Amino acid sequence: MHHSTGGAKGGCYDAGMSDAPLLDPKCIEEIRYIERAAGQDGVLLSGFVRTLERNLAAFRETFCECIARGDATGATRAAHTLKGACRQLGALALGDLFADIEQSAKAGDYAEAKSRFDASATLIAQSLEALKRA
Repeated sequence: MHHSTGGAKGGCYDAGMSDAPLLDPKCIEEIRYIERAAGQDGVLLSGFVRTLERNLAAFRETFCECIARGDATGATRAAHTLKGACRQLGALALGDLFADIEQSAKAGDYAEAKSRFDASATLIAQSLEALKRA
């Protein structure tokens, strides 16, 4: 699977890039290949997408609770976890979004992090729809 760690080389994306495609077709194909090899056509990706959808729905509450408790580590970890999950599924633009949120949280700029998430509803919906169609 594609594991992006940042940087623009080799198909990886920096947190600040705004022109990342919604999906990485190579990553989707890798998941589909594993599904076929395991005789589980359509099962793995759809399960991963459902889990991602639940985690995205829970993020705002978790993030806000961490901020209210003054738990910068928890807020950063919540964003980091979603960044990784998105990138592992090939949801590049979402991975970049959560990389930006993670960096804002690390810097203590919770208002910016929350603002980025609050403005991301369309991107989240488009990404989830693209993953479901993949």
